[in-house]
Amino acid sequence: MKNKLILLLALLGIGLFAVIQGWILPKKELAAEQYLADQQSPLTHDLQTILPYKNKYMGDVSNLNLFNHLPLKDLKRSYQLRSDEFAIEVHYEADELREDEKAIRQMLLYNSVAAFALIDNLQTIDYRFLDRTLTVTRSRIQQLFGDDLAALLTTEKWRANVQQKWQDARFLQEGVKALEEKQ
Repeated sequence: MKNKLILLLALLGIGLFAVIQGWILPKKELAAEQYLADQQSPLTHDLQTILPYKNKYMGDVSNLNLFNHLPLKDLKRSYQLRSDEFAIEVHYEADELREDEKAIRQMLLYNSVAAFALIDNLQTIDYRFLDRTLTVTRSRIQQLFGDDLAALLTTEKWRANVQQKWQDARFLQEGVKALEEKQ
């Protein structure tokens, strides 16, 4: 009887191990991979990942970590703060705009809304690529999303007033014009 109980417990342990390794862990890994993929799209980006970067002042260098949690986070980049102008320069070390310019401009627009909503005194963002620079100002973003950008920083308001706009092709076509091109 004792040997049968030991054998039964061993079989039960092996069975549970197989279920965990063959079904539960792969399912969790797929969910984690999907979550990371969702963070690359303005439609599915999780606002909660960027809320810790809310700050009144753009001079705090830790604010730049915000861009590590926004779409385009995988593009190699460096930063420069122009505190006297309340501006951030994001230097992308590639000519990425040529690959999928429309999608990248839409992601830059999303990143701009997030940055202006989270950093109260930020006035300008320059996105510098090897062949061109796109500049966006707080006033242009406020024309698109309203004057009180910080009020958008709840999950419900963000989804309704920011992310839902990414489903409107006409809005996106007009919205990306907020990114003024400079040579």
